[in-house]
Amino acid sequence: MTRLALIPFALLIAAPAAAQMAGVTAALDSGAVGERADGYLGVRSAVDASVRQQVDQINIKRRALYTQKAAERGVSVEEIAAATGCQTLKRVAPGHAYSLDGTNWRVRAAGEPPPRGLNCPE
Repeated sequence: MTRLALIPFALLIAAPAAAQMAGVTAALDSGAVGERADGYLGVRSAVDASVRQQVDQINIKRRALYTQKAAERGVSVEEIAAATGCQTLKRVAPGHAYSLDGTNWRVRAAGEPPPRGLNCPE
């Protein structure tokens, strides 16, 4: 099989993945899903089962990456996750939801500075 013959197959695989991410992107844009200070995505309000599953899959992938980085650096997974959460919170766009404690949710207002977790350096 030539490389050119593989391209349509690769597109068949990539297209559904991109469509699935569109559900999470829309949920982030609506504030139904948001970033948590612990480095994971959270569900803030009602979403359909497919979006919840996508959030779970993203969090599984994040956990795997955090585990790898923690092993490389000789620190805990939670430390890597929290440090990543600090960086992620800095990128929360206006109109997007975030949680500093995993329970209480806020939506970043236009003109408001990026949120900062309690354990995040300035």
